[in-house]
Order: sequence, then structure tokens, then C-alpha cells
Amino acid sequence: MAEQSQLYEVSGLAPDCLEALVSSGLVDDVADPSSLDPRPYRYAEGEYICRRGDPARCLWVIVTGSVAIKEHDRTLFVRRRSEVIGEQHLVGNGYQRIYDIVANESCVEVLVIDREKIESHPEVGVLWKNIAKIISLKLRNASHKTSSLSRQLADDTRILHAYTNEYALSRRLRAGGEHQTAYAVERAIIWFSDIVDFSRHTLNSTPDRIADIVQRFFNAQTLPILRRGGHIDKFIGDGLMAFWMLPGNGGNARSECVEALRAAEEAVKAVAAIKIGTAPLSLRVGLHIGLVLSGDFGSTTRHQFTLIGREVNKAARLEQLHAEDILESPEDLGAIRISREFQEELGSLDRKKYARRLVARAKNIGEMDVFTA
Repeated sequence: MAEQSQLYEVSGLAPDCLEALVSSGLVDDVADPSSLDPRPYRYAEGEYICRRGDPARCLWVIVTGSVAIKEHDRTLFVRRRSEVIGEQHLVGNGYQRIYDIVANESCVEVLVIDREKIESHPEVGVLWKNIAKIISLKLRNASHKTSSLSRQLADDTRILHAYTNEYALSRRLRAGGEHQTAYAVERAIIWFSDIVDFSRHTLNSTPDRIADIVQRFFNAQTLPILRRGGHIDKFIGDGLMAFWMLPGNGGNARSECVEALRAAEEAVKAVAAIKIGTAPLSLRVGLHIGLVLSGDFGSTTRHQFTLIGREVNKAARLEQLHAEDILESPEDLGAIRISREFQEELGSLDRKKYARRLVARAKNIGEMDVFTA
């Protein structure tokens, strides 16, 4: 403490100012720091210590409180007691400030050290070496922080993609983080699927066993849907809603309808390969095409991107049909049920394959044609 006491006597610095200066690392190995003539200065919260574009004529050592390094309204860093600020701009950038430095608490005290005092100091080389060391440590810490943020961003991105489909994500990004996704009327292919009598299959199973089966049959559906260009909208118990959004005005949808149909065929086959004991699971799929309203729906605090409208309900009813809903003599409805609108978009071979027409009465829809293989 002998050197600190001598500095205090010569410079007239208060003990807390002296302690902050020594702790900052700026005067390490400097025999006579008093000739730097550090001057204490106080700021109230929100006051600018310097602004972007100001000439860089000094650096500061924080004695009390904290300061924010800002780019426009965004805080990049917060610096606290015994930290040096403003030193980087003394050695580059045309000696101009490129960030705002703002008092971050109700009372902030700093020591001001002028560049000319550094340059005229007998131990200027030691001072610049210390400044370089301070800059190096800050850059190292910034690199560690950037690496950590990159890992966090990668984790957040994986989580986001697990809960949101690509189409919804792209719409949300275009809307901006402060706004809900705007509503749009679009033409889409809508998919609803469900496992037949799933509750009966799992009535006496353990929770872990049920969770395993659920994951397996959802994988059996989501993989062909995604591979064929579809988007998963939501999981509903043991059911699934998906969609294919049609490009442009959606006039010619044959290729998308064929992809959705192939995905349904692949999913039905993959789910049938899953057995509980000796009993294979069975999948029902309803496919329809029409105009939907898309966007974020829900409350002001919680919402979800989805599709709504009469055509969405019709696709759901197609999947839910049972034999008693058929107006003509009961027949096997088949695993894949498609609407007339969907069937008319298919090529001749697929229309021939899915040519068996049934008339059904669906709740809230009325009579509708159903085509199946």
C-alpha cells in the first residue's frame, strides 16, 4: 500500500478512486502514475459519457456504478467498477467513438485520463502495453461470450424447429418479433390422421410403453410428410394435422396432391408395421384441398400458427368418418379417404386407383363425396 498512499498524497485522489485505478490494470508496473492526472467526474443515470462520432481524447476508469456500451438503443456490454472504458478508440478508428457510453445507474463516478497525458508520460510504453493487455482480455472475453451465444442460438434454433414448422417460422420471421403473423387466405392441402382404436391397444400399458408407441407411430407419419414437402401443424392426442401450402395462386396443385397422397400411402404402410403384441396398428388419413385462413390464432399472451376454416373441418371429418356415416350400404371406408376436390387434382392413374365413391353425412358439413381405394 506504500505506492498507493504516495499516489493518493500526490494526486489528491480519494481512496476509492485510487483503488479503482490500481485494480483496473492500467498502471501496472508504472512507477509514477500520478502524472496521468486522473480527474474524477460524476454522471446521473441516462447521461452520456460520450456519443458516437465524438473525438476520442481520453479513457475512463469506473469508480462506482456501471455504464452501458450502446449501439443505437441496443446495449452491447455493461462495464462496472475498476473497468477501463473508451481505451480502444484511442488507438484506431480515426480517434472517433463508434459507440455511445451511457451512465447505467443513478450515480456513476469515473476517472478521466486524457490521451495527451498518456502520450507525454515518461513510461508511455508501459501504459500502452497495459492498454493493449486490457483490450486483449476484453476481446478474449467477447470471443468466449460469442461462442457461448452461438451455442445457445444453435440450441434455441433446434428447439424452435421442434415446435414450429418451416412455413410458420418463415411467416413469423417476415412479420418481425414484435408482431403476430398476419392473416392470409391461401389454398392448401390439409391432412388429418388418427390411429384406429389406439386407446384399446394401450389400455393396460405402462406410461413409458405408451410414450414409445406414440413416438414410433408419429415418426412413421412425420417422416414421409416432411420428405414429401409437407408441414406438421400439430399433434392432437394420437392424431396429427399437416398441410401443403400451394405456391402462387395455387391453380395447378397436381404435383403437391400426388406428394401428399404418396406420403399418406407410405404412412399407412409404416404404421401397419408397428405391432402391439401381434396386433398391427391401423392409420386413417383424410386429405382435402381448399381455401384456408392461416396465421397466428389464440390470445394476446399465447398463440399458435395454424390453419382454420370450413375446408380444414372437412378434412378432419373425412378422417373421422365411420361406417354408420355412409348413406348408402355400409362399405369398407379404406385407410385413405380423399375429397372430390382432391381427387379431381390427381392424374388419371391415381384417380382410377381412388375411384370408389361413397356418400357420407358429416357433422357440421352435411353430405359429401368420399373417394377411397
